[in-house]
Amino acid sequence: MKIAVSILSSNYSEEETIKKINETDADYIHVDVMDSTFVLGKTPKREFLHTSRKPLDVHLMVSRPFDFITSFALLNTESITIHGELEDDIEGLLNYIKSCGIKCGLALNPETSPKAVSPYISLIDEVLVMTVTPGKGGQELMDSTLYKIDILNEMKKEYKKDFKIIVDGGINGDTIKKVSKADVCVSGSFICKSEDFQERIDKLRL
Repeated sequence: MKIAVSILSSNYSEEETIKKINETDADYIHVDVMDSTFVLGKTPKREFLHTSRKPLDVHLMVSRPFDFITSFALLNTESITIHGELEDDIEGLLNYIKSCGIKCGLALNPETSPKAVSPYISLIDEVLVMTVTPGKGGQELMDSTLYKIDILNEMKKEYKKDFKIIVDGGINGDTIKKVSKADVCVSGSFICKSEDFQERIDKLRL
């Protein structure tokens, strides 16, 4: 399983957090972006993402993603995920992300059915399963969301589409076993509120 480190909640400055992640064998830096409209939280302007030696996995928890997509396309961004619950032209946004040479994905809130990705299955490269309510770090994983991993794995076979299944929320050394059938896990507080990032990442490797 690959590891994406979220910088949403850390004991260190953004610059120091990214520096410490650069020194580990983490696969991605996970960048949460909130606009206080789609979710309650709002993230500050990120100033040090250009210093990342890891590819960026960007999660847009925003009502109007277009402008954000444009700005992240200028960085070392591997993928951008938007929410399936958006009241917007989701297909158009996914196509725009792909036109920037970036992988695209759909995120699903805890109450959203995994079947919501079906209309976009030919476009998406990944599905982000939120195992907590989006917008705040440090929450406990919601077991009620885990059934989605099995359904999405079945959909991979049904549609013959090898998209990545990513889980985000409450992932730590204990809960990692619950999401072993996913391809990527996102972990923030568990790693970034510790003194030894690599030691925590090692605990997540399955």
